Amino acid sequence: MKKWLGHTNSMVLSIAAVGIFILLTLFLRSLGGFQLDLTAGKQYTLSDQTLTTIQGVKENVRLIAFTVSTSQNQKLNRDVTDMLNEYAKRNNKLKVEQYDLNQEPILAKQYGITAASIVLVQGEKKRVIDIGSLFTQAQGSSEGAYQFTGEEKLTSGLLALSSTRQGKVVFLTGHEEIPLSQMTELSSSLAQDNVKAEEVQLNQAGSVPKDASVLAIVGPERDISVTELKSIRTYLNDGGKLFMALGFHPNMGSSWKNLDALAADYGVKDTHAIVVDQEQTNTLGPLWTVPTFGSHAITDKLAPSNLYPVLSLSIALQAGEQKDWKTTLLLKSSAASYGEMNIQGLLNNETQKDDKDPQGPLDLGYAVEGKDGKPKAVILGTSALLSDTEISTGGNRDFVLNSLNYVQEHSDGLTIRPRQEQDFKVAYLTAAQAKTVLAISVVGLPLLFAVVGILLWWRRRSA
Repeated sequence: MKKWLGHTNSMVLSIAAVGIFILLTLFLRSLGGFQLDLTAGKQYTLSDQTLTTIQGVKENVRLIAFTVSTSQNQKLNRDVTDMLNEYAKRNNKLKVEQYDLNQEPILAKQYGITAASIVLVQGEKKRVIDIGSLFTQAQGSSEGAYQFTGEEKLTSGLLALSSTRQGKVVFLTGHEEIPLSQMTELSSSLAQDNVKAEEVQLNQAGSVPKDASVLAIVGPERDISVTELKSIRTYLNDGGKLFMALGFHPNMGSSWKNLDALAADYGVKDTHAIVVDQEQTNTLGPLWTVPTFGSHAITDKLAPSNLYPVLSLSIALQAGEQKDWKTTLLLKSSAASYGEMNIQGLLNNETQKDDKDPQGPLDLGYAVEGKDGKPKAVILGTSALLSDTEISTGGNRDFVLNSLNYVQEHSDGLTIRPRQEQDFKVAYLTAAQAKTVLAISVVGLPLLFAVVGILLWWRRRSA
């Protein structure tokens, strides 16, 4: 009888365990697309902008991945396909297809593909994203660490498929500005949003191109001429928009008469003081500042995500009275900062606040709008954040793109951060440590389970 009861209890427990497993499975299936991202960088969590874009897809879109499989890039291919599947989960209009480029050369040729790529196809429209461009070496990280910018580029590609808007940002040259060849990342980001970037030299062109949606003046080291100022004012008076980013130059206090006049047209005064910030700075020193935001459409989406720009050698600005334009503060330094007016001393690594230096917080950028509320200009006291060397630092890229989108009246501009993969770290063990790990994993743990099993068997036999 006792033995029969024991077998019955075992059978009931087994049936209960199977039942619990089935119920748990049904419960998990009922949750649909629910998933919990426990990765440190939330690498499987899509941004709000991406989710909005995905939900806005109304026509069928094929997401065709042409990958090349090697022993070295299996993880990279998995990052790409995981991302595509994450998108497809959220809208059944998105269909994922994956092919090996080497095994499907004829199909790849139909799309003009010769390297690993993602092709977005919606009806007759097509966008191609080079998979190699999705991965960049993570700055300051160990070998093997990389940034994955797939979300930004895929979302931009989806937007571009449905967007009919075009734009052109014209960058002024001829005054030793930062050239487009040193702002390739910015140009690439603009191109993803159907915005062209090209340079213009007013001494040759004579005028700002009429089809320019924005005139950008980035980091000039020499003043513009009176003739150029007149051409720029003509363009702006005819409805043009201005993006002006001033950078440090030793002679800025005495030589920027026309540049200062252009900023003053919109109520912004250049103080020619370089910001020294001991409080809101980073490890590179007090000439680098991490500003706080003013409340504006450009910055309101960045602050909750802590996407603050990191600025170097910034010039303090001041907003003055201007009856035709409204200026809104975008960036400011800390209350502990000051503006160094002694530029020569600064060049000799000597800086100390004196009575001539304005006390912080200091304004570093403004958005300007007209009486009709439409954007007219963004004027910044910093320019290096647009360059390839600094645009990936902090929230620089997001801030710059938001500023350019704002001044072009592109309110749906993206503010997406690339996902940062975690560094691969190699653990170096001593010989004794290696032997210990081997003994525990190969001998110890299997032996422990064997002993526990034998004890349980012996106990049941004795019961």
